[in-house]
Amino acid sequence: MKELNKLAIFDLDGTLVDSIDDLVLSANETRKLYNLSPLSKNEIASFVGDGLNKFVQRLFNDVSIELEEAIVNFKKKYFIHLTDNTRCYQGMPECVEQLKKSGFIVGILSNKTEKLSKLVVEQLWEKNPFDFIYGGDSFPEKKPSPLPIVEILQKFNGDKNNSFMVGDSCNDVISGNKAGIKTIAVTFGFNGTSHLIGCKADYVANTPQEICNFILEKVRLS
Repeated sequence: MKELNKLAIFDLDGTLVDSIDDLVLSANETRKLYNLSPLSKNEIASFVGDGLNKFVQRLFNDVSIELEEAIVNFKKKYFIHLTDNTRCYQGMPECVEQLKKSGFIVGILSNKTEKLSKLVVEQLWEKNPFDFIYGGDSFPEKKPSPLPIVEILQKFNGDKNNSFMVGDSCNDVISGNKAGIKTIAVTFGFNGTSHLIGCKADYVANTPQEICNFILEKVRLS
C-alpha cells in the first residue's frame, strides 16, 4: 500500500504574505478611473477572501458600473503593483522550510487566481519552495467549498489525519473542516481575531512559529 503523505496547505494573502497595501493601491487607482473617492484600508481588507471577481464587485457596491470592464481595469492595475509593497510575514519562510525538512508536502491554495498567486511567489521567493500553487480558478469550486482540498489530498495521496489548512479567514477554516483535515486560523492576517471567533478552527496561531509548533506537535502525537 502506498504511504500517505503529510500536507500543509496555506492560504496566500493574509497568511503567507501581507499584500494589503498593494491591493488597496490597485483598488483605489481603479476606483479613480470612475471618478470615485478612495476607500479605507480596513474597508478594502474586508473585501478580500472570495476571489477576484467578488473583490472588484465589492469595490463598486456604491455605484452602478460594468463589472467585467472593472475587473479588467483592476487586473491591469494590480499586475503593475503586484509586489510593490507585498512581503512575506516575518518568520513565514522559515516555517515553510521547517515543514519541508520535516517531510511535509507544502503548498498554496488561494482564492486569488492561480496566475497571480504564482507571480507573487515568483517575485517574493528567490527559489519557489512550494510543491503546488492553486488559485480560485484551479478547481470548479473555490473555498469555502471543500472540493479543492479534497482534490489536493487525492492528487498528493494526503493523510487526512496529518494534513492541515492554514488561513486567516473563515473560508479557509470551513474548507478544511469540511474536507476532514485539521485547521489553523492566523490572527496576523487581514481579518483579525474577532472575525475568527466563530470559525471553529482546531487552533488559532498568533505567529508563524506557532503554526509550525502546532503542526509538528500534532504529527508527533499521532
